[in-house]
Amino acid sequence: MDRFHIEYNLLRRRKMSSLLSVVSHGAIQTLAAFATDFLWGSLHMLIHESGHMLAALMVGSRIKQVGISKIGPFVRRESARTPLRNAIVALAGPGINVLSWAVFLLFGLPHPWIALVLGLLNLLPLPNSDLMKSLSYMQRQQPD
Repeated sequence: MDRFHIEYNLLRRRKMSSLLSVVSHGAIQTLAAFATDFLWGSLHMLIHESGHMLAALMVGSRIKQVGISKIGPFVRRESARTPLRNAIVALAGPGINVLSWAVFLLFGLPHPWIALVLGLLNLLPLPNSDLMKSLSYMQRQQPD
């Protein structure tokens, strides 16, 4: 093989190597960003469920089970004595997410948007959202 072809092949390998390092560096950064967001999201889900648990204890409802299912963490509890108390427990999760968003913003903590998104998603009129659960409890309210 002549000198030109050897130098051309070396140059081509260096370019490929550089391209691969740029691509792999970008992939590593993307993976690291995803892992970071996942960890902060997990923290905010814990805060969310803690809001439900705290509210349940405050209205006199006993916690039966805390766990994680295929759709995320959950709290099972005894029903509170009134529909209003049940609705308060249902809305406590999104409420504490909005509160933690404000605290994260106030103190300059990272990724406050995750708390806000989690809280707002649970306030959308979607099946099994905390909003729909609270509305369901309030529909059971008997007029005085």
